[in-house]
Amino acid sequence: MSSKSKRLFKNPRSAWRKRKIFLFILPLFIIGIVSVALYKIENRVHEPVLPKPPLKQLASSKGLELGNFAILSHLNDKPYTDILTSQFSFALADNTPNWYFTDGGLRPSPTTFNFKQMDQVVQFAEDHQMPLQAHHYVWGEQKWLPSWLINGRYSKQQLMNIMQNHILTVGQHYRGKIAQWSVVNEAFTRSQHLYGLHDWWADNTGGDGYIDSAFIWAREADPNSKLILNDFNNETINQTSNAMYDYIKGAQARGVPIDGIGMQMHLDGSSPPTKEAVIKNMQRFAALGIGVYVTEFDVNMNGVKGSTEQKDQQEAKIYYDMVRACTESQACHSFAFLGITDKETWYNYVGLPDAMPLMFDKNYQPKPAYYSVRDALEH
Repeated sequence: MSSKSKRLFKNPRSAWRKRKIFLFILPLFIIGIVSVALYKIENRVHEPVLPKPPLKQLASSKGLELGNFAILSHLNDKPYTDILTSQFSFALADNTPNWYFTDGGLRPSPTTFNFKQMDQVVQFAEDHQMPLQAHHYVWGEQKWLPSWLINGRYSKQQLMNIMQNHILTVGQHYRGKIAQWSVVNEAFTRSQHLYGLHDWWADNTGGDGYIDSAFIWAREADPNSKLILNDFNNETINQTSNAMYDYIKGAQARGVPIDGIGMQMHLDGSSPPTKEAVIKNMQRFAALGIGVYVTEFDVNMNGVKGSTEQKDQQEAKIYYDMVRACTESQACHSFAFLGITDKETWYNYVGLPDAMPLMFDKNYQPKPAYYSVRDALEH
């Protein structure tokens, strides 16, 4: 008899207690494993089966490039990256180029640059052979500027020197890797104080004169990147787009290298522009000899009345009309969406959880807007 058997024989009650504990724990362990497995099955994201050809191929046949947001935190997530790379021909770097952002930013101090996060987006684009559109060199939204800059009490000339150093350093670091740069963002809506907004750069450098300089430095930093003047509320002929039109005409006369106008197109689902109004505005900018780029498209359905099905159809109609405006104008170089699913939209972070502004729902399933974009590109 082995020593182990002798011990069991000598103390049968102890062995029985251990066996009872084991028999009690085993079912609980099995139930736990099964529960976790069921939870994962119920909550896993199913990659949608999308029709062929992909959107980017349909767009290419119209001479149009389609883009979408390469979100840093999703670059290893499927099906996000599968949809991004299969359906869209170029990627957007939209947060990582900021001077400051909640999870980093390019400018941790006056004398240092942090390229780590943006480098990851650039590498992703290169790995998937996707051109990159970067947003932005200069943006006057104070909350996305570093505290050392805001509180530095710099003179106008010092600020212009800081801006020059920033554009030259960042632009040269990514020279040849960025197809299009949004050089200046929201200078005109902010100078008009739309929605109470302010342009920090204009307020602290004495006006909009910095815009000319920013474009000149951007061209010096990367001569082959297309340079875009970006804003919102400029998709139709109005105060904002008129101001941009007049500025660009004057800038061209001064030799400022502006290649295109960027129309963000964050549209309100309750009051979208007409296709005809957008076409007319796009064509007048094209007549200046510059390109038109839709840079951040989405449709805010927050507060729009109706059932989910009705709102989805209304949203799809807006998507259709705006893509058609882009193709029919024959002035639109590219059309970019600011996100793939309603789960990642920026509206979720500004108190509008019901915006549902994108082509895919929170479970990565295509909404009617996706099919309306296909329809707009197929005809």
